[in-house]
Amino acid sequence: MRSIWAATILGSAAVAAVIAGFVLAMKIPPEERFAGQKRLLYAGYLGALGKRWLMRRLRLDGAEESYYRAMYVNDRPGAKRTEADCRFGILVAALMLGLSVAVLWSAYSGGFTATALHRIDRPEEGTGVARVIARYRGGEFALSMAVTEKQMTSEELLASAAEAEEQMVSWILGENPGVDHVTKPLTFPERIPGTPIAVSWSTSDYRIVDYSGNVHPELCGEDGEAVVLTATLTYGDWEEIMQIPVLVCSIGEESDINRRALEEMLAQVSKDQAYEEQIRLPEQWEGERVEFYEERKYSPWMFAAYAALLGIVGILVDVSRRKKLRKERENRLLREYPEVVSKMTLLMEAGSTIRLAWERIVDDYVRHRGRRSEREYVYEEMLHTKNRLSLGVSEEAAYEEFGRRCGNIRYLRLSSVLVQNLKKGSAGVLPLLRKEAAEAFCDRREQAKQRGEEAGTKLLLPMAGILIVILAMILIPAFMSL
Repeated sequence: MRSIWAATILGSAAVAAVIAGFVLAMKIPPEERFAGQKRLLYAGYLGALGKRWLMRRLRLDGAEESYYRAMYVNDRPGAKRTEADCRFGILVAALMLGLSVAVLWSAYSGGFTATALHRIDRPEEGTGVARVIARYRGGEFALSMAVTEKQMTSEELLASAAEAEEQMVSWILGENPGVDHVTKPLTFPERIPGTPIAVSWSTSDYRIVDYSGNVHPELCGEDGEAVVLTATLTYGDWEEIMQIPVLVCSIGEESDINRRALEEMLAQVSKDQAYEEQIRLPEQWEGERVEFYEERKYSPWMFAAYAALLGIVGILVDVSRRKKLRKERENRLLREYPEVVSKMTLLMEAGSTIRLAWERIVDDYVRHRGRRSEREYVYEEMLHTKNRLSLGVSEEAAYEEFGRRCGNIRYLRLSSVLVQNLKKGSAGVLPLLRKEAAEAFCDRREQAKQRGEEAGTKLLLPMAGILIVILAMILIPAFMSL
């Protein structure tokens, strides 16, 4: 019952979170809103608020915000972050709903509760172990009980033996046409099918037919060898011997008093009902009420662990994805640096000021923005810097901020050159830009060589796979032909 209540509370909390998310989403600032079909993500806004509160408590909110500002510099980073946080909230609500459904199903199916037992099914053959929980004299005991197969009556035993005499030949022949022409392995059953009667085998000539039924016709003469197979049928104290002659033809080549008492009682009950299909468990013993229960199949903590594991995996996947995107951004910034420096150098050599050259480069990027297949991070940062200049920010502060936002030593060096030009004039700046452009192109060549080496290393794995396939194509036919 407690599991049912827990599942009901979890499910209600998830539904309430979805409803509260829709209500609270109306308070999202306009710059952080996302329109269209994405409004369905409002359902996870409560989870988004919870995630942001947790990030602030862990002092990771600044890193989170800087990530979105870097990756979506001119593409409403606030809205992108809210969208991602709402997806997280929906995932949490879905996990809660799934967990509650799993707990409810297990609770109603009896997985969390001990089910009262009145009978124990016997195994079809052999001996099994039944583990039960007994409540007796105010105590609860975990017991083990050996459960044997249903015992055969005398009539059933004789009927099975008679059937074995009629069918034994067909059981042992295997792929052989008959007992008078045996050339292939025989099948020696260890039990009479459908019964607990055991069968042991012996042969009159183990050279020709061994214990396992393997036949060695290469040891026979031209007329074959007669071998007598002896099957000994046993069941308890009963025993019967059958002999089958065959002709093998040549082919050329628990520990306290109550526990022990209960176990003894269960053993006696099993013995007394040896001829019954099921063992009826007593409800009273020695004047005391005794109850038996199956061990529970599931644990609520198991489902909680699965949900937590799924959440951890999702977080790790998201962290890995972000790390990959950051690495891609850094690589793109490095590849785009020589192009930016060379453009700045050409425009300033033509007589443009830094600001005019900057705006000229950005305007050219904006005109061709829709034709580019990949995101150009450096030009997005330059566009952001141009917008900051339009808002009245000083050029010196804007260029320094540009270098810090790019987060690379080369862009910091470029921003310092530009700031130096503003402070000391253009004299001496062009040689620095030319030198920077030359070094940037050298670095670009080195990066291209490095990427080529990495690509060659990555090709080693498929090449090794191809080598294994080729070796298999050569060696397998060679071994099969032996």
